[in-house]
Order: sequence, then C-alpha cells, then structure tokens
Amino acid sequence: MVSSDEALQASAGEKRKLEMEDSANSVVENVEQMIQIVESVDRISQLPDHVIYHILSFLRNTRDAIRTKCLSKRWRTLWFSYAALIFYEQKFAAGIGPEDGSNKENLFRQHVADSLHTYLANNLQIQKLLLHMMSFDLTDAPLVDSWLTSAVSQDIQEIDLQIGFKDINRYTLPEVVLSSETLTGLRLSGCILRRCGNIMLPRLQKLYLRKVHLGEQIVTNLISCCPSIEDLRFVQCSGLKFLYIHCDSLSRLEIHNCNQLKTAYIFAPNLDTFWFCGKKSTPCKVNLEDCASLKKLTLEHPRVSRDFCENQFNKFPLLEKLDLCIADKMKSITIFNRCLQRIVLKGCKKLTYVQIYAPKLVSFELKGETMPYFDFVTPFLLTDAKISLSTATESRDVGLGNQLWFMMRPFISLFFPVEGFKMIMHSSKHIIIHEDLSSIKCPPLHDLTFEIIKSSACVEDILYGLLRTLHPESVSIISSSGNKFHESVYEMIKIKDDDPVCCIYNISKNKCWRHFLKDVKSESWQEMLDVVEASEGGIGTLYFWLQLSYSSTSLRQMTNLRLSWNAHEVELET
Repeated sequence: MVSSDEALQASAGEKRKLEMEDSANSVVENVEQMIQIVESVDRISQLPDHVIYHILSFLRNTRDAIRTKCLSKRWRTLWFSYAALIFYEQKFAAGIGPEDGSNKENLFRQHVADSLHTYLANNLQIQKLLLHMMSFDLTDAPLVDSWLTSAVSQDIQEIDLQIGFKDINRYTLPEVVLSSETLTGLRLSGCILRRCGNIMLPRLQKLYLRKVHLGEQIVTNLISCCPSIEDLRFVQCSGLKFLYIHCDSLSRLEIHNCNQLKTAYIFAPNLDTFWFCGKKSTPCKVNLEDCASLKKLTLEHPRVSRDFCENQFNKFPLLEKLDLCIADKMKSITIFNRCLQRIVLKGCKKLTYVQIYAPKLVSFELKGETMPYFDFVTPFLLTDAKISLSTATESRDVGLGNQLWFMMRPFISLFFPVEGFKMIMHSSKHIIIHEDLSSIKCPPLHDLTFEIIKSSACVEDILYGLLRTLHPESVSIISSSGNKFHESVYEMIKIKDDDPVCCIYNISKNKCWRHFLKDVKSESWQEMLDVVEASEGGIGTLYFWLQLSYSSTSLRQMTNLRLSWNAHEVELET
C-alpha cells in the first residue's frame, strides 16, 4: 500500500511537473507570438547581407548568434551561413572529462582541423577565425600554417591569433596572412613577424599586435602596405626601439608597455585618439607634430606627460579629452586649451597647484595622494568631478580627515551657488551619499573617493557601479529633514525579486550586483549603536562618527542601509 506521505509526495511531484510543463508551454507560446510579431513588421530583414554579417561579428560566441534568430525570419537562415570559427584551447580543455585528460592537446588540434575541413569541403566563406592555442610547440608550426592558409583561401575578413610561447620559441606568422586582399581585422599575440617583400593588405582597417616580436623595418613596411588602416595598437611588443609612423588614414593609435621603445614619431593628420602607456623607469620621446586633428590624448607615462606639459597642448586645437599621469616630483601644472571638455590627472603625489584655462571644461577627475589648489581661469562650468585620494595613514586617524577636508573645501565651494549638485563619498566598504553640498563633513575612512554630480540619473549610474565592484557593507544617505531623497536611493537598492531575470543570458561571473545581494536592512540609531559597542574599528568607527555628526541635528536626516552579500560563483563561458 502507498502511505499518505508517499501519496502527498507523488501529488506534489505531479504538480511540479505540470507547473514546469505549463511554464515551458508558455515560453513556447511567447516565442511563437514574438516571431509572429516580428514577421508581421519585419523591417530588419531588409538589411543587406554584409550589414547583418557585420552585426554578427560583434557577438561573443555562437550561442549569442543563435539567439538572433528571433529577430527576423531571414536571420533564422542567414546566421547558418555566417562562419565565425572560435577555438579557445583552455575552454575546450575545461570541457573534456578526466578520462580523456591525457589527450586534451591532441583532441583540440583534431577539433580545429575537422572544423576547418567541414567548411572547406562545403566551400563556405569564413568570416572570422579566432584561434587561442596556449600549448604551442614549434612542431605545431606546419599545422597552424595550414590552418591559416586554408582560412585565407576562403576570403576571410578577421583573424584573431594568440599563440603561447616559452622563451624564444615563438611561432612565425606565414607570409600568406600578410597578402590577403579580403582581411579587414588582424589580431596577433605571441608571434614573430619576419620581414617579407610581398605584404599587401588593401582592406585592413584594424591591426592589434600583442607580445609580438618585431623590428622597425617590418612595422614601416606593414603600415605602408595597409592604405586603409584606421586602428593600430602595440601592446607589450619586443624588439621595437624606434617607431616611425606616417599614415593619413590612421584615426586611433595605442602603444602599451613596449618598454624597449626609445622614440616614437607620429605623423597622422587624421589621428583622433592617441594612448601611450609605459613604465616610468623606461624613458621615451614621443612626437605628435602633425596630429592637428587629435581629440583624445591619454599619456600614462610621467616623463612623457611632463614633456607635453611644456606648452604643447595648444598644438591640438580640437583636443576634447586629456588624461595625464603626473610625475612624482611635479608640483604644479598649467593646462591651456580652448576645446577641452574633460581632464583626468593621475598619480599626483606632490602636486599642489593646478591652473586650467579651458572654457568648455565640464568634467574633471583627479587621482593621487594630495589635494592641490585649483585655479580655473575661465568661468567654472563643471557638471561632474571625481577626486580619489589614497594615503598610508590609518583610517582611524581623525587628523587625516581634518587635513583632507581643509584642502577639499575650496574645491567644493567652486560649485556654489548652483543648486542640484550631489556628492557620493566611498571607501572600499562604505558609501555615503549627500543630497546636496551643504553641511558636508569628512568621514574617518581610508582611501576616500569624492564624486560630485548634478543629476539623479548620475547618482543611480555611479551607485550601481559601486555596488557591482565593491559589494559594500553599508550605504548612508544624508538629506534634508522631510525630504524623500533617501527613499529614492533605497528604491534603487532594495531587493525586488528573489531570482532577478535582468542577466538571464550572462554567465554568473558577469551578472550584475543584484544577483549577489542577499539582504538590505535599514538600521535605526540604536541598532547602529549596538554595532559600535560590538566591534572595534572599521564599521564601528564609521557608525560612531555618524552618530556624533547627524543624530542630534534637526536639519539633516541620516538613513543607514546595511547590506549583506552572497559569494561569487565561478562558471566557464562556453
């Protein structure tokens, strides 16, 4: 006989089964309805094939491409002909069971060979080939050569090749890749580029070289044979000591940590963005004489920044964004440019005076150890500012706050008498949001960041970013008595669903903060006092300071939210 408990369990199981079937049927019906709606007004199906292929090229993997089938009837068939061959050896190996563990490298090579053979046998065009092969040995060179030769023969448009290497045993790129008439994008990592006489890449627009060994002559030849090049990037490349670039089509150039580089001469009249980054112990001369179209300049090298600070910014009449890493011993800086809209100063250890003549400046950011005095020669029009100050002083040193605030007050006063500005202060574990800039006090927290913004939308954007990166313990809101600003902030944070559906297609490590937030609790003064009595330092010190600063005032109200978080889950993307 069946017991009553077993009967109840069976009944519950049947109920869950029926609920799952109903849910599945509902999903199918919704998808079918979506397809019917799309088919009834299907304008995106009128897009040309090359435009759809271009959209598909931005997707991360085949799974994302498959999802585009619901966009239109035509896409449901067109995506099949889009060949983006993606081969990540590490992800491939992670998906192999322990019984085949000893043959992971061979299985990966066979998988690549079989996939390419299928496309060649059916004479299918390959739009993109991504090959990240970290277990490379020089004996694999003929095999990789054959794969690349096959891909180029199918009129390939993009190649992303990352080859692992040890010491000097690197893969040498075959010449056939550098003579493709259809290639528009080329990313190389871990390879060697040899000098060859038949380079011809008429359609190449993007060239990214990372950990590539090359010389000055091959770079010169390469650029001269790429008449359509627009985006050129060097990252941790070796063998390059002198860089000379003369290119009319180039609009973006980046040089990151090419530490053997001594001199760089850039002649690019249409260059829009230049980014240079390197170790401060390795000096380099950078010349941007003929780059009058430059709009974005980032110099993450103290010596290079110092050279440009000597009245060179006015050479770029269209410059809108300036990002500088300041030399350690630099005490003052003057920036003069009529078109600048955003300035970022980083690494400010001894900077005490900043003079800025930029009548269109609306955004400013400073990162360093000192708070300098600012002299804005033109009318003050900033709509947002971010100040991040880190020191070696212990957070419990209240004197730090007093000294820091003494330097911050003149800068904050520049935003008066304009109303509507808000301030967000945060350390690694705590966030304090002020509804306005009046009656602000400096909390006894270490490594403080101050952000002044004007709109509530910016408050939400910044708060969401901090919740994602910090997973803070508390969020404190300071507002006028009777004001409902604290309620709006709480609405931004509160848990709205036990199982959020906002990141349904993302892997767990890329999900937003809502998927990790466990609880949000509003704490009373008494509950905060209990925390002070039970803890030493950290959150107890902050709560004690909040009690002293805001518990006795009738003009200000303080709302404190205590947050608890679940641990991150680790999941490999497939």
